[in-house]
Amino acid sequence: MISAVTSLALLLAALPPAIHPWPIGTGPRYRPTPAPDRVRAGQPVAELHCGADVTRYAVHVELFANRRVIPVPAGIGVARPFSASGADVRPGGCVYPIHTTTPTGVVRVGGSTPTVGRLFRIWGQKLGPQRLLSFTTPTRVRAFVNGREQHGDPRSIRLTPQAQVVLEIGGYVPPHTSYLFPKGTP
Repeated sequence: MISAVTSLALLLAALPPAIHPWPIGTGPRYRPTPAPDRVRAGQPVAELHCGADVTRYAVHVELFANRRVIPVPAGIGVARPFSASGADVRPGGCVYPIHTTTPTGVVRVGGSTPTVGRLFRIWGQKLGPQRLLSFTTPTRVRAFVNGREQHGDPRSIRLTPQAQVVLEIGGYVPPHTSYLFPKGTP
């Protein structure tokens, strides 16, 4: 007789790698804050300014370190005042042209030349060829867009409509090739 644990393990092993349920990382390194004080105050971040929400489309971003999920938090690029509704953030003031309102990895994009680097700049987090948040590697951060590996600096990846962007460091996670955006997502 097969135990329930063995049955579950066999079922998970039979799943395609793209839908493997990767564990969420624990500890503060896997839970970066959504915004630095200057963003919460609506101050300019380089050439990016806080203003009215001009979202034109959405992108999905997934982050992995050491084969663990790093949730992309709600509230990136959202200035005060804002309100919380469960895990979601509802802007009450200005937002930056790249921002999040849910902790799902869905990034709302408006404005010109949106890149992964600008998302991280607004977020106040580090990203480079060998760095993802507080994680570093002697090789390189692996980046994928719609399942295709991208070479070069991950900061230069353009955020295009309905794209699936995956960044990973410290181990390979088979990237998703797409994301099913919620109904009504621009």
